[in-house]
Amino acid sequence: MSGRRGPNQLVRAIESPIAAIAAVITISGMDITRPHCFVGVRFFADSGGAAEAVPTAGTVTISVQTMNTSPRFELIPISVIQALTPETLSWAANTLQVRATPSDVTVATHYRIVVTCNET
Repeated sequence: MSGRRGPNQLVRAIESPIAAIAAVITISGMDITRPHCFVGVRFFADSGGAAEAVPTAGTVTISVQTMNTSPRFELIPISVIQALTPETLSWAANTLQVRATPSDVTVATHYRIVVTCNET
C-alpha cells in the first residue's frame, strides 16, 4: 500500500464572490500550511455568474500578502493574467491574502478569482 493520499486531500480551493469588473477582489483566510498556490480568473456577462464572458482585451494583476510581507502586498513572479486567454498563475509562499486588480477588461461585466493551494 502506498503512502500517497487520495486526490484533493491536500488541496484547498477558494472561490471569491462574483464582483463587478471594476472592483478589486481580496481573498483572506488562506491556509499558510499549503504554500503552493495557483490562481485563475473567471469572467461573466452577468452578476449571477450564469453567462460566461470571453473578454477581448484587458488584464488582471495578482498580488499577495505573505507572512514575510504582511501587511503589505507584493506581486508574484508572473503576476499578470491576460483576460483574453485562460491562464493559471502559481507561486510558493505562506500566503495570507490574494488580491486581484482588473484593468481595461472588455466584454465582461463581472468576474471572480479561484485560488487553489496544496502542501507540495
